[in-house]
Formats: sequence, C-alpha cells, structure tokens
Amino acid sequence: MRRGVQDPLPSGGTCCWHVCALLRTLLFLLCCPGCLSGIVETEKSITAVLGMDVVLPCYYKAQAEEKVAQVVWSKRPSNGKNIEVAILNAEYGAHISGLYEERVKEKAPLHPEDGSIILKNAVQADEGVYQCRVNTFPAGSFEAEVMLKVLVPPLPTLNTGELLKEGEGKTMAASCTAEGNPAPSLTWETDVEGTNISRTSMHPRSTSVTSAFYVVPTRGMNGKFLTCTISHPGFEQEKRIRHILRVRYLADVSIQGHEEGWFSGKEGATMKCLCEGNPEPEFKWSRVNGSLPEEVKVEGNTLIFQSPLSVEDAGVYICQATNDITSRQGRASISIAESEPKKVDLVSISLVSVAVVTAILLVILVIAVLLVNRHHKRRTKRLSEKIEELSTLSREASRRRLNSTTASTDTRMQLEEGIQLRAGNHPDSLRDPSISSMMGEEADRRSYSTLTTVRETETQTELLSTVPDEDGKEECEELNDQEEEVAEKEPEHVERDGSGGIENQPFIKQGMTHFYQENGTLRAKPSTNGIYINGRGHLV
Repeated sequence: MRRGVQDPLPSGGTCCWHVCALLRTLLFLLCCPGCLSGIVETEKSITAVLGMDVVLPCYYKAQAEEKVAQVVWSKRPSNGKNIEVAILNAEYGAHISGLYEERVKEKAPLHPEDGSIILKNAVQADEGVYQCRVNTFPAGSFEAEVMLKVLVPPLPTLNTGELLKEGEGKTMAASCTAEGNPAPSLTWETDVEGTNISRTSMHPRSTSVTSAFYVVPTRGMNGKFLTCTISHPGFEQEKRIRHILRVRYLADVSIQGHEEGWFSGKEGATMKCLCEGNPEPEFKWSRVNGSLPEEVKVEGNTLIFQSPLSVEDAGVYICQATNDITSRQGRASISIAESEPKKVDLVSISLVSVAVVTAILLVILVIAVLLVNRHHKRRTKRLSEKIEELSTLSREASRRRLNSTTASTDTRMQLEEGIQLRAGNHPDSLRDPSISSMMGEEADRRSYSTLTTVRETETQTELLSTVPDEDGKEECEELNDQEEEVAEKEPEHVERDGSGGIENQPFIKQGMTHFYQENGTLRAKPSTNGIYINGRGHLV
C-alpha cells in the first residue's frame, strides 16, 4: 500500500526508510548489471510567473521486465551541495524536504513512470537548475536536468507632475514606473505634443524602469488623455494607466448682448461676460466714472437691467474675470437712443430685391431677343438683295446670249441668200441632196453647240444665284463675260472654202418654212420667244 509523507514509515523512522530504498537500489544493480539504460524525458527550461504554480516534468519509459523504484528531485545551486527537494517511492509514497514542505506535491501518484512534481506559489528564490534522477530495477538509475525561470511582473505606478500653467516652459506632465524581471517596456500614448525621458535601475533579482513625459503647457491640452502602456512577458496583455491633463489658464474676456441698438424704454436688457478658465473664473461688473445703476442685478457672469432703460444707463461697463492664475477684464461702451429705431423688414426687402432682379433679367432677355431678331432680318434682307441681283445678272446674260445667237443667224441667212443669188441660173443645185445634207448637218452642229452653251450658262447662273456672298457675284460676272466672248465669236463658226463659197449649205426646202423673202433677201420669220427652231427641232 502506497503512503504519503504523513504516514508512519515502517521500522520506526525516516532513516530506516532511506536505508531500505538504498538497499533495494543496490540489489537491482547487482542482479542486472548488463541491462539496457533508459531515457528520462523532461524540458530544458521552464518559465513560471511569480506567485503562480509550475509543473517540473520528468517522464521515464520503462523497458520490458523493468520497473521504476523511485524518483529523486534535487536543486543544484550555483555553488555548493545539491539540495534535496522530494523523493517519490513506488511503494512508500512521496517524501518532501522540509524547505519545500507544503509547496511541492507529486503530480501522478498512481503512475510511477511519471515523476513530475508541482511547485506551488513560485518565488524568485525558486529559480535554478533542478535534477530528476530515476532509479529502476534492474536497469539502474538515470537522470535529467531542467532550468526554472521565475518571471516577476511589474506593478506599474503613475505619478503626476507639477501643476501645469499656461505660459510656463517645459514641465513634466506625469511619470510612470515599473519594476520586474525581466525589465518591463514603457511607452506613452497621447495626442499631446511632448517628449519622454526614461531611466533604468538594476536590482539583484529585478529591473526598475521609469519614464517621464514633458510638455509645454497650453490651454488646448486641458482635458487631454495621457496613457502609460506597460509591456512584459509576464502579462497576458499590455497594461495601461490613463491620466487626464489639467492645465491652469485664463482666456480673454468678451462681452455680448449689447450688439443691437439700445433705446430708452427697452425692457429685459442684459449683458453677458464670456471668459474660459481653469479653474473657473469669478466675475465682477463695474462702470467707468460711476457706479452701476440701482436697478441692475448681477447673476454670475450676467448683468441684468431689471427696469426699462433710460438715458442715464449709458456709459462704459467693465467685466473683470479672476481665478488662481491671473485676472483679465473686458469693456463695452453702451449708448442709449431716445426712441426705438425703425425695424427693417428683411423679408420685404428680400422680396423686393428678388422682384427687381427678376424684372432686370426679363428686360435684358427681351432686348436680347429683339437684337437677335433684327440681326436675322438684316441678314435675310441682304441675302434677298444679293439673290435678286444675281438673278438680274443672269437674265441679262441670257438676253445677251439670245441676241448674239440671233445676230449669228441673220449673218448665216445673208450668206445663204447670197448663195441663192449666185446660183439663180442653176435652181436645181439647191435641191442637190448631198449639198443639202452637208448644210443641214453644219446647221445642226452649230445649233446644238449654241443650245449646249445656253443650257450650261443657265445652270451655272442658277447655282450661283444661291450663293449670297461677294465671291458668287464675281463668279457670275466672270461667267457673263465668258458668254459675251462666246457670242462675239459665234459668227466665226461659219467656215468658208478657199474659193470664198459656203462649204456646207442647209436643206433649203425644209428651211424655207421658217423664212420669208423681202426685196430679194431671205429673212427669218419672227417667233414669240425670239428663238429659231431648225428642221430637227433643236433649240438654238
């Protein structure tokens, strides 16, 4: 049966218990000198937090036909003899040394192969190297070592500095101190501009760090947060200490309430003195060259006229604000009119202004429309005049061309009459089919050429009539000049042979229907449009 330390040991005492354990171990070694050695499993280093429990691990995997007799724990100091901590026996239970009594216990009493122990409420003195030795039967004893480190989390504190006053130089706003093992890390979190200075102090088992934050005080810093952040391996998360900055100051004084005109008989008149400060200022009212009116009442920073105003209430009023830092004052000059000034109806003025602006815009719009309309009418009139002018020029050019064509026809008729006179003794020659055919073809060719020229002239004239600018007018004049030159050269189309006679004569019989004889001369019959139609119906 396994027994703990409190149970009575067999054979009457602790000494007998140690002797029995030693004899069994020697017996195991003598009986099995060639047994294979096992392996003790543990950790190289274990970290504990100050005041917390920590497990020192020690495991052994027994071979076949092998048993763990006991596990012995001891601490190896930096110099000197090992200090016994605990003996864990498979048969007699655990024995804890007096230095570690009530602080060490066996982790798994029912499992001899698990020789781990639990160290309660770890302190910095527990740091060091611990040895775990496992005695087995029949393989012998095996050991391993584990390093224990104890972390000391800091207990940070924040100390406020001197009183911050606006206008003073660089001043310490707060300082933060933390001591621990290993050394903690301190940082500042704030929206305030400033600088921090840190210093470190070493101790036998810990390190102390102090960080101070300095600012140049201004009223804008009042009420801002200043946070000290502490980081350490012993913390699960960072710790923060928040401080609210308090800056003492006194702002400038201003007086409100008298902006609107005051008049005799006005009721409920008040003036308010505005001034910010830390601590809150106190206010005092006075009047230059005289005392305050009897009916005036002071409530905090407000001056109240309890009766209707009179001319005697006019003057220069002074408001003085004072706190622990300094004192400031402001002035207001009050004048009292004899009667109430006329109030201006802003709504009516606004409506009238809108109406005037709208009327001006309408007038501008109407003038713009009239000017645009007038401009379009002028352009249309000029365009019509140009088109009429071009049309007149085109008609004149057509008449000149027709006159030229008629003159050419008269010349040709005179030539034909001359031929008939010279051929009077040979009337049969007029009926010669070959001569008639040649004359008809020549006449048709001249009439077709003339018709083509007239049509081209009319087409160009119609195209130019749609162009209302000066360039179109110049082109029309150039075309008319060209038509006149063609009209002048038209009689030269009549070709003569070397003997002076007409090379081609028209078909006289068919053409006589369009002529008449007067004084022995053939002349063209007049028509309604003054245009000659040849035998083939072509326009000339």
